[in-house]
Amino acid sequence: MVDSFTRTQPKEVSINGYNMINAEFIALKDPVLNHFTSNFSDKEREKFWHEITMVFSHILQPISDLIRIASQQTNILLQIAPEGSQSETEISWPNPIEINFICKIIPNDVATICCKISSPLGKIVQVPSAMIDRGANCSVISKGLIKLLGAEVDKNKKPSVKWRNNSLKSSGITYKISVIVGQGENSCTISEDFPVMDDNKPWILLGTPWLDRAG
Repeated sequence: MVDSFTRTQPKEVSINGYNMINAEFIALKDPVLNHFTSNFSDKEREKFWHEITMVFSHILQPISDLIRIASQQTNILLQIAPEGSQSETEISWPNPIEINFICKIIPNDVATICCKISSPLGKIVQVPSAMIDRGANCSVISKGLIKLLGAEVDKNKKPSVKWRNNSLKSSGITYKISVIVGQGENSCTISEDFPVMDDNKPWILLGTPWLDRAG
């Protein structure tokens, strides 16, 4: 049924539907675990949820494949605009981080959304797979994405950000970066300051504070 829906509906409809279902699925984790596994250990609870997620992943695999293929086909890095119109340039996402589905990143309750990122200068990057992490207490952006946006980094302020395995460190902070989700009347724009992680790959992670503001 999902495969038939994916083949007959516009790509945007399938992707938006996937994002909505994925968000609802993530929100169900705590209620489901509290109801069915209240006497389980943490390890047993995660194993239980992993099995559920694998079934969920299998059901929505056709849409997951559609998103992955769409991301791979986005191969335009930067279009050079005529002089004087650079602020209106919209950049396509270069090579998004390989995240095929939520089952790969279950421990942190991470999902992905399609959105646009805008710098104070007005330069826009279309992002097919921004990461959302309900377990993160702040939002962060990579140095690679900042370069695409042409935004400035305040290197005098380096927020303390604890990254897994201490593999990345903050190189400063960037101000007034706008995240735009949705389209038309249903769009929402949220601007905030982001710690900049020292990574040349372009990516952005939206944490709990951003989700709270997004409602």
